[in-house]
Amino acid sequence: MPTNKHPLALVTGGAGFIGSQVVDALVARGWRVTVIDNLSSGKRRNVHPAAVFIKMDVADPNASRWIARNKPDAVLHFAAQINVRRSVADPVGDAETNIHATLKLLEAASRAKVRRFIFAGSGGALCGDDNPIPMREADVSDPLSPYGIAKRTVEHYGAFYGHAYGLPFVSLRFANVYGPRQNAKGEAGVIAVFISRMLANEPVTIYGTGRATRDYVFVSDVVAAVMRALERKDLVGAYHVGTGKETSVNDIFKRTSALLDYKKKPKHGPPDTSAPGRSALDASLLTKRTGWKPAVDLREGLKRTVLYFQTADRANKRMCLYPFRKDHKRVC
Repeated sequence: MPTNKHPLALVTGGAGFIGSQVVDALVARGWRVTVIDNLSSGKRRNVHPAAVFIKMDVADPNASRWIARNKPDAVLHFAAQINVRRSVADPVGDAETNIHATLKLLEAASRAKVRRFIFAGSGGALCGDDNPIPMREADVSDPLSPYGIAKRTVEHYGAFYGHAYGLPFVSLRFANVYGPRQNAKGEAGVIAVFISRMLANEPVTIYGTGRATRDYVFVSDVVAAVMRALERKDLVGAYHVGTGKETSVNDIFKRTSALLDYKKKPKHGPPDTSAPGRSALDASLLTKRTGWKPAVDLREGLKRTVLYFQTADRANKRMCLYPFRKDHKRVC
């Protein structure tokens, strides 16, 4: 990365589940970090105290102006409209955030000669029922939702800015990410929803038969992949970030029930037709290029996630998940 001692990073969506933990990791590595987040789903308490926080929507023209004025070394773009069902109900609104606003950031980053642009892509949203499992990067299907269409469209624009203007663009196509700080409301991950409802002894709903499979990757492994992509200056293009393993929703219910001694049987709702029946990602390309591998298996990840939900006072304090730098100095 840059030769100056304290490089500057902009993290959009840096108050959210994944983005805030990326911020923690950047601070631990000595980066100066500015966070832009409209707090529609993120929490101000998630933001590392050493980071500069700006409450702003990424569609605000001032977000692009910030890039033009400050010329960060890296832009890590995690802000998004993440509700797949909402994208189906309002494709135009989804595109305004997930395509148009992102395109403006790419343009600003290109003009500012940003050295790395890392985009939070999606592997699961690009899976189709005809894909081989686990899916490789070249095996993407036509997306089944406007959300998936937007993620793929941004990859095309990122490749354009790379070829035409030399912007180093990386799309990290995440599998189903879970772990501490995940919001259990709205279009949250099934693990966070299940744990939250089980802790409250409330009914749990499984949509469809529960036999649909997903590739569940722990958030600390995702953060590690982002850091590897940031450090590899020659890395460009799209890369999967997943475990390559399928786990059914029924299995997730069984595992979380056992950890929480939850006795209620699940309810069943209509299936989600905007998502494939199976998905898992082959991340061997990222492993080959960077050496990254997932370190936390599902059993351990579920234990850590349950412990977080049981013990974190999420309304009143920030739970520091990455307290030390590589040189063992405390950063929070």
